[in-house]
Parts: sequence; structure tokens; C-alpha cells
Amino acid sequence: MKTVAVLIYAERHDDLEEIYRREADSCPPDEYSFSFFFNPDLDEAWKEAGGDFDYYIWLHGAVTLTEGSLFSLLDNSSFLADRAVIVGTVRDAKGRAVSGGFGWNKTILQPDPVIPAPCRLLDGLVALIPACVYRSIGILGGRYRGQLAGFDYAIRAKKAGYPCVIAPGTVATCEVRPNPDRTVREEYVLDLRSKGFLRATWALLRASFRHLIIKRMSLYE
Repeated sequence: MKTVAVLIYAERHDDLEEIYRREADSCPPDEYSFSFFFNPDLDEAWKEAGGDFDYYIWLHGAVTLTEGSLFSLLDNSSFLADRAVIVGTVRDAKGRAVSGGFGWNKTILQPDPVIPAPCRLLDGLVALIPACVYRSIGILGGRYRGQLAGFDYAIRAKKAGYPCVIAPGTVATCEVRPNPDRTVREEYVLDLRSKGFLRATWALLRASFRHLIIKRMSLYE
């Protein structure tokens, strides 16, 4: 029996917990046992769960899981010998991918419909962390918030020898994507670790120029 901690970053709500439990109940009961932890701070939910689970699945409280998505994450993790971080693709009401795996230039990648596909970064509205990754690099750690926290975790996992992959298909929907919460300075520090000085500096100059034109001069309002 594999144990799964479902970490939901939201206030505890009976209706929300019932929805997630219903999805968990669709997984083979003789294979997986689920425990649920709610907290608006994902790190705090993770600390409450502790370190004795085989899998940790984090979910943003704003997403609605698609049927069979939890089992898909777990099944693909088993396929990859439980040694990879797996991120799920989330789509908005118009079918656009708003969260999932990202490439070098921080653009979101489309999932393969059948097999897990590699990615460089992950945006953690829905993600699975196997126990070996947790034991190696721990929780998010509070260094970043929002989207950058997922990016940072993916970089740390890769440096520890664990790949990041995108689960097949769409695992959840979200009416409006929560604020990515990224700043130019934080992105630059993250890029230094991920891309090196030259590529990170070039990305910083481009981001600063966009910020100057769009935010300060308001040419595109």
C-alpha cells in the first residue's frame, strides 16, 4: 500500500475536501491510501504532513481535477520508477494551458496525450513529488512564492539528479489562473542558477525593457 499526502494550498473547506476525496476514491483502494492537508501556505501544509509518505501531491485550491487525474499522476510516477517530479497541465475555461511544464524561455509546453514528456521548469498548481525527491531536497522552503516557487523547486530537483516531466493530457481546469507572482529581481536570481550569467543577464535586460515600456510608459493599455 502506497501512502499519498495531498497538500492543498487553500483554507480547509468541507465541500472542497469532499471533491478531492471523491477523486481519491476513484484510485485503486488496495494500492493507495490518501491523507489531506489544507493550508494557504503550501510549506505549512507540507510540514504538517511530515516525511513518512510515499508521494506528495500539491494542489491549488482553485483548480478542478479532471476525472482520473490523481491516478494518472501516480501511475506515471510508477512508470518512471518514482524518481521524477511530475507536473500536471491545467487549462482555463477557454482550453488554454495556464499551468504545467515550461521550457527554457519560461513558455508553457503542451503535454503529450499519452506519454510523460520532459520539461525544464514547472509551475506548481498541480504536481507530484515522490518520497526520494522530498528526502533529497525537502519542501519548497519559502525562498520564493507563487510561480517562481515551482521554478525553483524544479531547478533544485534537477541539480539533485531528478528530472521534471509533464503528465499526459490535462489534469485539471482553472477558471482564472492565480497571479503568477513573479518579480524581475527574483527571476534574475533564479536564472543565474539555471542558465548562467550571460543568459540570465540577457533575460534580465529584456524583462526590464518590457517592464519600462508596458508598466511605466503605458503604451499598450
